[in-house]
Amino acid sequence: MKLNNKRFILVSTLIATLFSSSALAFDKKELQKRSDRGFEKPKMEYKVPDIDKLPDNDYGKLVRYGKDLIVHTYKYIGPEVKDVSMRYAGNNNACQNCHLDAGTKKYSAPFIGTYGEFPQYRPREDGIGTLTARINGCMQRSMNGYPLPAESKEMKAMKTYMHFLSQGYPVGGAKLDGRRLTKVDRKMVKTTKADVENGKKVYTQHCASCHGVDGLGVKNEGLANGYMFPALWGTDDTYNKGAGMYRILKAADFIKANMPLGATKENPILTDKEAYDVAAYMNQDSHYRPEKINRTSDFPDDIVKAPDVYRPNMENFDHKFGPYGKIIK
Repeated sequence: MKLNNKRFILVSTLIATLFSSSALAFDKKELQKRSDRGFEKPKMEYKVPDIDKLPDNDYGKLVRYGKDLIVHTYKYIGPEVKDVSMRYAGNNNACQNCHLDAGTKKYSAPFIGTYGEFPQYRPREDGIGTLTARINGCMQRSMNGYPLPAESKEMKAMKTYMHFLSQGYPVGGAKLDGRRLTKVDRKMVKTTKADVENGKKVYTQHCASCHGVDGLGVKNEGLANGYMFPALWGTDDTYNKGAGMYRILKAADFIKANMPLGATKENPILTDKEAYDVAAYMNQDSHYRPEKINRTSDFPDDIVKAPDVYRPNMENFDHKFGPYGKIIK
């Protein structure tokens, strides 16, 4: 009788574990369901409009200011600007450190078509998000700072610049090659743990010449003058732990088609495995970076929680380094 009870407890524990793992797994189909807006996006050509053809009217001036804010964020709203009331960014980075070429480069989270994509379902907040909230999410995470007032000139300028880059695309969005990040091999990350030691080798060979052996980047001389090459860790002058770039898969996807400089989707410099490994090396816990207040509140619903986000209730799963097979359905 005791043996049967032990078997019952063992089987019950195994079933509960399996059920718990399944319940905590990321379900892409569920995310697609929640993101559905009942609109069939047309497939369209990726085009970057010519900003030089804009008229010198209020709209044109605001678009150009919006572009300047993306390219030289540190100059206008960085932590070293003279006007203390304008210090919204908490680091001396620029938005285009991630959204390359002022948000126009393919596969680098560009702004082409962005304006018509909002409002949209956001799994990080588990609710419908606006473009204003999305920009302020970056302000508080990638820029490690504070939200811009919704009616400020700077918020209006950023949104107007994105509107300019999105003209001609329908409300609801369009299918554009290059609109998203390209993904590293998901079959590989399901079965393979990121190799931090190999990531260090990749970083030394391909990244350290710009971002520094210590990850501190190359800062330009003078106040509010930004970086020639941004810091990646080791200072408060970088993205915090709530930023998308802090997530291994998100960082690897960005790196694959964009880094080192000169890389493209069509002509990458790193392999998928190298991008995966160097993302893990860059974001390992021993590399200091700022914390993000209330970061544990991100992705409150496990079923649409990004695979590379911390899961405190799931044992034997390394959210930081994978493999991600047991978390991606």
